[in-house]
Amino acid sequence: MIRRLRGGNNKNIEYMPIQNKNGELLTNSADRLSRWREYLSELLNVHTSVDPLIIQQIDAPLISKKEQERQDKPPSLVEVQEDIRQMKNRKASGNDGITADLLKAGGLPIAI
Repeated sequence: MIRRLRGGNNKNIEYMPIQNKNGELLTNSADRLSRWREYLSELLNVHTSVDPLIIQQIDAPLISKKEQERQDKPPSLVEVQEDIRQMKNRKASGNDGITADLLKAGGLPIAI
């Protein structure tokens, strides 16, 4: 797919040189791997200092008591049936391996 997007070039990306911080091309696989390690380390290991007082000043969203009670209740049978009905067919299953097609085919016993 990437090759098609790039114009069908058959170059193997594994052997493409990359630049180090000084702009020099690295062609050796060990050097390229080291540079990727360095780049990702700089990208992901950012050290920041955040004042805890600023974090405490951020207002947390409040949920009304009525809404909290509504969310604590289990969904009704009608809600479950409607949600199953609205699921799209022929889509990948979730972690449990159950597709929307299977849920729809199960009918009322599945909804309960």
